[in-house]
Amino acid sequence: MFKWLFGTIIFLSIFFLNFLPVKDPDFGWHYRCGYELLQGHPCLSNTFTYFLADYQAFYPSFIYDALTAIVFNSVGFIGLSVVHALMMTGAFYLFYKLSKQNILFAGVLFLTVTFLSGGTLGLGWRPQIVTFFLILLGVWFLQNKKGFKIQGIHFQPIYFYPLLMLVWVNTHIGFFTGLVIFGTYWIHTLVKFVRKKVNFQSVFRITAIGFLSFFSTLLNPFGYKVYIEIFNHLKSPLNTMIAEWVAPPPLYILIILISLISIPLIQIAQKKLSVFEMLTLLFFGITTLMARRNVPLFLTFAGIQYLQLIPKKKFSDIFPLLLPFIGAVLLSVTFINIQKTVRFHTDWNIYCTKGATNYPCKAIQNYPKLSGNVYGAYEWGGFLIWQRPDIKIFVDGRMPAWFDEDGESPYNVYLKILQTQDGWNEKLRKYKTDYLLLAQGTFLDLLLDEEAQTYGWEKVYEDKTHAIYKNLLTY
Repeated sequence: MFKWLFGTIIFLSIFFLNFLPVKDPDFGWHYRCGYELLQGHPCLSNTFTYFLADYQAFYPSFIYDALTAIVFNSVGFIGLSVVHALMMTGAFYLFYKLSKQNILFAGVLFLTVTFLSGGTLGLGWRPQIVTFFLILLGVWFLQNKKGFKIQGIHFQPIYFYPLLMLVWVNTHIGFFTGLVIFGTYWIHTLVKFVRKKVNFQSVFRITAIGFLSFFSTLLNPFGYKVYIEIFNHLKSPLNTMIAEWVAPPPLYILIILISLISIPLIQIAQKKLSVFEMLTLLFFGITTLMARRNVPLFLTFAGIQYLQLIPKKKFSDIFPLLLPFIGAVLLSVTFINIQKTVRFHTDWNIYCTKGATNYPCKAIQNYPKLSGNVYGAYEWGGFLIWQRPDIKIFVDGRMPAWFDEDGESPYNVYLKILQTQDGWNEKLRKYKTDYLLLAQGTFLDLLLDEEAQTYGWEKVYEDKTHAIYKNLLTY
């Protein structure tokens, strides 16, 4: 009885700790694509920006976009916070099962991972959360040997891996991680075959499932071209443009290196070394050293493997003693998180000023004449696509891995204009920009504040944080 109640409290704690406001700056364009998809017009081409208006990207997020639009249209941001909390709770369940450890240890370590990964997991509902969950689900598919029965027929979860990849490829570009994980499992099986621990039929079955999983990724509106999108992301210097793509801080690098050395050594000492787990950990270790957005993945799998190395002990005797403490924590977290999230999503001013960036809410409300082609901040792209679908913007969060005719990222082009580097005005004229929507104090705003007419612009709106300039010339 106490064990069941204690487990329930742990799961509720995980849920309410992840009942977070939606702060992802890309929410807007994902919602707009989902809304258009539900209207029968999927985002198969670029219709949002006037810069690189004819650019064809191959980003398959249709399931995520549709789910986002359905939930938001039905119950608003609160619904998306609930969906996020449910998915993170599901991720914890898989973490707990894979760790094969006491739920108390698993819960504490999972909460530690989410706390240390706040920069990625702390923005609420976003596509990366779905990939985080699907990675754990994929590993559970591969490692669950017991399976289940349906009408007397025994199924092993690994048989559903192609279906998992079909859903994944139409949800987030991170689907390729699922193929990498399956590839490490195939190598693991091959090593076991060489050591005569499995037969050839097992190798053949795993190989066949692997091929089916790959071919299922081609079942998307872009077909094989989704791999072109992955290649574009890999060759783009995203670590010079986007904060999530820079290397992690030194402390995290030290944790990664220590884990990559210590876990295999302990596994060898305990005769528990697994090729699959070793390669998976190595893959996430390398990708995390390259980009801090992968920190939660490495910490999660390092945590699972550390827990597997700790002898499992029963704590039935202390469950009753811990219940009051854990219950008090749950009540506190529930009250605080619900209050903060509801307030964030019901007070428009808080959403506009306390989210991922300071959005120009007052500017677009107080100056309804804003129209045509509008140059605004990269971070506002998704917001403007959501709030003002009638205008065309310069750049948004879909575009850092795109390339213009000079092979340059749209983010860099946007930044050079904002910093008033040589040719900034000519670039705006070239793309027939009608308005500039700027944050106060940026280089471009400071220049035009004194010399707007010299460059053919006129300030038509200003508040404490933002300004709008109108083009005085005709094209």
